[in-house]
Amino acid sequence: MDDKVTKFITKGLWLALILFVIRYLLWNFNSLYDFWGAAGEVISVTIIIMGLYCSWWWRYNPLEKIPKIMGKYEGIIEYNYSGKLEKKKTFVIIKQTLFSTKVEITTNEITSNTIVSNLVDENDEYVLYYTYITNPKSKYSLENPMQYGTCRLLTNVPNKLIGTYWTSRKTIGDIELDKIKSKRR
Repeated sequence: MDDKVTKFITKGLWLALILFVIRYLLWNFNSLYDFWGAAGEVISVTIIIMGLYCSWWWRYNPLEKIPKIMGKYEGIIEYNYSGKLEKKKTFVIIKQTLFSTKVEITTNEITSNTIVSNLVDENDEYVLYYTYITNPKSKYSLENPMQYGTCRLLTNVPNKLIGTYWTSRKTIGDIELDKIKSKRR
């Protein structure tokens, strides 16, 4: 099991134990039925708290080391296929929870979606690795058919992602993305 998940489960067990002790101190158990009822209450509350933390609350924890890269980005993809160097504008949406990251890339020819991803701590710097599949628009499907690829993005510069990628069609390239500032109303 991943070290991040093991630590998260351990913290959840400690939370459940603390909640159980608080529950006992507030309302003593008069029977085995009360004990099991309290255990059920504590487990339910712990699961809800852990689910909310994993989905949203972790973003606001200043002690959480994982970079918060979720949001909308735009940028440039430079790629080399069969010796031909080209550039494309791209739009990217990154959805993130504590344990998962989904990357959706759109260009004028394709969209791509994450198959698997992982934020890896490399030399005290987080790097996002993800594998994806492309879905070309029909008019580009012959010259740019569906393919699998892997991307490596550095996350150490705030509001910027820089990396490289390679695909099953032997395309290689660089990608540079800038986070789009959300407009507040």
